[in-house]
Amino acid sequence: MEHILEQPLYKIARAGLVLLLLLVAWGCLQAPGPDATPWFWGADKIIHLSTYALLYICAWLAFPGALLNWTLHGSLLAYGLLIEGLQSLTGYRSAELADMLANATGLGLGCLLLSLLAGRLVFIHQYRAAYDRQTA
Repeated sequence: MEHILEQPLYKIARAGLVLLLLLVAWGCLQAPGPDATPWFWGADKIIHLSTYALLYICAWLAFPGALLNWTLHGSLLAYGLLIEGLQSLTGYRSAELADMLANATGLGLGCLLLSLLAGRLVFIHQYRAAYDRQTA
């Protein structure tokens, strides 16, 4: 049997994405603890934003080349809607439009970060190729 680290990166990323999706769902559907006061005003929205930015980056690693693919955006937005809907069915959580806006903003932020990083990597590769041509 092949060791997991010998698998292509996208296969490892897909397993990680599934695990992350399950952990996010579990965390979002848990009852709040006895001291569930936020650290500061807006902390909940920052958690939503950063979680969905991370989800987007992980999803992009799992499905390379889908940076601006609307299927990727749509499926992660649908996941967020599903989680918010499930939260509204519990007696201790509620669905909020502001949470969905933070989720969508996080997806956009993740896409922006990847776009900037991909642009820099392309630049680095082009620079290296030009350097190799000059020194050969």
